[in-house]
Amino acid sequence: MSMNYDYYESKVVCNFCKKQYTTYKVRPGRYKAAGQDSDFMPIYEGLNPLFYEVAVCPHCGYAFHKSMTRTYGPFMSLIEEDYIKKLQKVMDLCKERTVAEAIASFQLAYLVAKVSMEEPLILANFAMKIAWLYRLIHDKESENRYLHAARDLFNKSHTKSKESEERIQYLIAEISLRLGDIEDAKRGFSRLITGKEVSNKYRNYAKKRWDDFKYNHQTVVGEG
Repeated sequence: MSMNYDYYESKVVCNFCKKQYTTYKVRPGRYKAAGQDSDFMPIYEGLNPLFYEVAVCPHCGYAFHKSMTRTYGPFMSLIEEDYIKKLQKVMDLCKERTVAEAIASFQLAYLVAKVSMEEPLILANFAMKIAWLYRLIHDKESENRYLHAARDLFNKSHTKSKESEERIQYLIAEISLRLGDIEDAKRGFSRLITGKEVSNKYRNYAKKRWDDFKYNHQTVVGEG
């Protein structure tokens, strides 16, 4: 059997049906981080490992991401009633994935997280990643729909980490800017820029993003 140079097979035991399956992951040498967008969407050269973050059981359809925490006991009962029994079709997403299949895998994880009442921050990150994937195929309407969901969920999120809290505040402002809610974005960035306790990292992120927006906006207005 010939070796697959792009992917390796990761063995997974499904939390729901307990059956074992293998699913593709991208080999580390087959992608390279080339940068990131202003909302932290990673930009890769080569393959995109984001496509394979969610493992989807080909036997029962349960979708799992490493960030999930409610994967046992009573949560499995909720997943059975409100997710497994309502699946119309179990998808086989264990091999090479298209962007559409990567989106589907995260949408399934998003559903599992919702029915198992995961923390808003986990749901927000799923919504954000779905928006990123839609961005890759230039589906602006779908991207914005998930950005709206991500912003609502980030607003409900809590974390004990100062850096994580600043990241959330930055993302809320960034998403508002992308959605055209300029005044909300301005207020959010201003809090980060002027806040006395804000780290230099996120103060600089906010200042650069807002300055770039003002420059680009003025340039467009001037050209008009």
